Amino acid sequence: KYRQNQEKSVLPRVVAPPVFLFFWILLIILTLAGIVVWLGQVPLYVTGSGTVLDKDVLPDQGNDEAIAIIILPASDVAHIRVGLPAQIQIGSTGPQVSRTVDSVSSAILSPSEVHQSYGMEMTDPSQVVFLRLGPNISRHVYAGSPVHVQIQIGSQRLISLFPIFNSLWKEA
Repeated sequence: KYRQNQEKSVLPRVVAPPVFLFFWILLIILTLAGIVVWLGQVPLYVTGSGTVLDKDVLPDQGNDEAIAIIILPASDVAHIRVGLPAQIQIGSTGPQVSRTVDSVSSAILSPSEVHQSYGMEMTDPSQVVFLRLGPNISRHVYAGSPVHVQIQIGSQRLISLFPIFNSLWKEA
């Protein structure tokens, strides 16, 4: 009996205390990552290009505020409405401003109508979106400059970015 009491229990190396602690920490991290992926939202954007209108296209309004015209394919404009946030990059090295959509045309324009009205080349039917660039962007300085715009149209769950979960999510 004395000798049996002196013998120590030998645990397999897999359940040694440091490994056991590592697996608990790993489980907690994976659970937290799953919660973030399940609840996290990522924004959805529609991107487009356009130009800053000059005084020939837009009559003088008494102020020097620039207005950008963005030509988007008609299929993309279905989600766009007045007041949506937009990030506007003027030129390739010009200023970047955050504004909201001022107006969205209701008419769908053919590529030839877009070319006649705004001097821009398009290949698909399009709609026009107008954005005021703010008092800091002078119409006389930036007239005719190209602009690149990202308009936030909503958000989606982060988990929908994974192909397996996206197909399961749509079927449910």
